[in-house]
Amino acid sequence: MTGIGIGTDCDVAVIGCGPVGVVLAGLLAKRGLRVQAFDRDVDVFPLPRAAHFDHEIMRVFQELGCADAIAPSTIVNKGMDFLTADRQVLLSMRASERTTSGWPASIMFHQPGVEHMLRTTAVANGAVLHLGHAVDHVDDRGDQVVLRLDDGRSVTASFAVAADGARSTVRKQLGITMDDLEFEEPWLVLDVVLRDGTPPPSDVALQVCDPARPHTLVPMPWPRFRFEFMLLPGETAESINTPQRARELMAPWVDPDAVEVERSAVYTFHGLIAREWRRGRVLLAGDAAHQTPPFLGQGMCAGIRDAANLAWKLDACCRGVAATSLLDTYQAEREPQVRAIVGAAVSFGRIICTTDPQVAAERNAGMLAARSAGGGTTTETPLPPLTEGPLIAHGGGRLAVQPRVTDARGGASRLDDLAGQTWVLAARSRHHVPSGLAAPWESLGAWVSTADEHPELHALLDAAGGDVAVVRPDRYLYAVGEQLPDVPAILQRAHP
Repeated sequence: MTGIGIGTDCDVAVIGCGPVGVVLAGLLAKRGLRVQAFDRDVDVFPLPRAAHFDHEIMRVFQELGCADAIAPSTIVNKGMDFLTADRQVLLSMRASERTTSGWPASIMFHQPGVEHMLRTTAVANGAVLHLGHAVDHVDDRGDQVVLRLDDGRSVTASFAVAADGARSTVRKQLGITMDDLEFEEPWLVLDVVLRDGTPPPSDVALQVCDPARPHTLVPMPWPRFRFEFMLLPGETAESINTPQRARELMAPWVDPDAVEVERSAVYTFHGLIAREWRRGRVLLAGDAAHQTPPFLGQGMCAGIRDAANLAWKLDACCRGVAATSLLDTYQAEREPQVRAIVGAAVSFGRIICTTDPQVAAERNAGMLAARSAGGGTTTETPLPPLTEGPLIAHGGGRLAVQPRVTDARGGASRLDDLAGQTWVLAARSRHHVPSGLAAPWESLGAWVSTADEHPELHALLDAAGGDVAVVRPDRYLYAVGEQLPDVPAILQRAHP
C-alpha cells in the first residue's frame, strides 16, 4: 500500500458525478483507493441525454461490477442507415455479430436508469459521493491538490480529475483552451414515450440526409424513442422548440397523438478537443476534455474510455508503482483515438447536414452508385490502435479479445472477471514463460496463465498474433510476440 493516504483526505478527488466521473470513481475505489467525488446536483439528470454505448464500454461496466445488472434494461442496436429524403438507403452500417469484448457491438440505453446503477455500484465499491456539493476552486500545490467547496470546506487529494462536463469550470479556471474542429450545428432533440401498442418508427438508427431538414431517428429501450432535427438558417431555438412544431416534425414518422414528448431541447453539436488534458496533478476527462457531434453515438463512450485509461495509471501513481510522469501517457494515448472518432463524426455530420439541394443530389448520386456497385454497407467505425510508446510495445495497442475461460469450479467465467483488475500475461505454454522473466510481472500483480491450463486463451493469442501476449489493466495489448517482454521501464520503479 506504499504511497496511499499520506497527508491527504483522499487519494483521488473526482469533480462531476455524471457517467464518466462516477465510473472513474468506482474503478479507483474497487482498486482500494480512497476516492471522493463531488457534484453540484443531488440526483442524476432525470431525462436521457446519451443513448448509445458500445461493447468496450460494457466491458468497462463489467470491470466496475454492474454489466450483468445493466444489460437487461438495454437493447441491442442492429445498426444505422443513411437515407435520402425519399428514404432510399445511401449507406448501411451494421453492427458486428462478434466483438473483441464478448458483448454486443452496439447498445441503446436509457441514461437515468443506467446512471443510478453506476452510482450504486461506485458506492458499493467504496467511493464516497458528495452530492449537492460543487467545487468552486482547485489549487494544485505540487504535492497535493486542494479543492474548495461551495460550503467553504476544503478537501485535499493526491490527484483531481475534472469530469465536470462541456462547460467545465475546472478547465476554464486552468485556462486550458479548446481546439475547434469547426463543426457547430444547433439541433432540436425530442425524446418521446410511445403509447401502448405504438411500434417504434424504426428498429435501426436512421440518418435522414434531407436537404430540406436533416434529421435523425434513434431507437431506445421501449417505450422510448428519440428524434433529432437540425435547425435551418434563420431559425431560433424559440421558434422551433414548441409543441406544434414538434408534432409537425414527427408526423412523417409517427402519429403525434401516439407519443408523449418527454423532453424537448435545442443543443448545439460541437467538435472540440482540449489542448491540455493534464496540468500537474489535475486532469480532464470526458466532455471537459473533448466534445463530439452525436452522429456515431460515441460521446459518452469516449469519456468512459478516458476513465478506463486513467484508473489503473492513477492507481499505480498513488501506490508508488510509478512516478507521476506515467500520467503523461494519458493524453498521448487517448487524444489520437478521440481525434479519429470526433473527426469521423464531423465528417458524417457534414454529409448529413447538407442543405444545398444540388450538393445533396450529387452526394446521393455518388453514394447510390456505390451501393448499386455492391458497396454501401459497412460495419461500425473502428478506433485506431494506441500508438507505440512507454506503455505500448511491439504488437500492442489493440483491445484484447476476452474469451470465456474455465474457472476453478469448472464453470465458464469471462477472462477479465477471472483475472481481476490487473495485467494479464497469456502464453501458449509454460516454456514461453521462463520463471526469471515472469517474476517481475508477478510482483506487479499480473495474472499469469497459459493455454495448457486454459485452452480458451488460444483465442486471445490467435487474435493477438503471437505465442505470448501481455494485456494491460485497461484490456489493451501491451506487447505480443514469441517471448515474454520486460515490464515497461516506466513501471520499474516497483522493481529497483
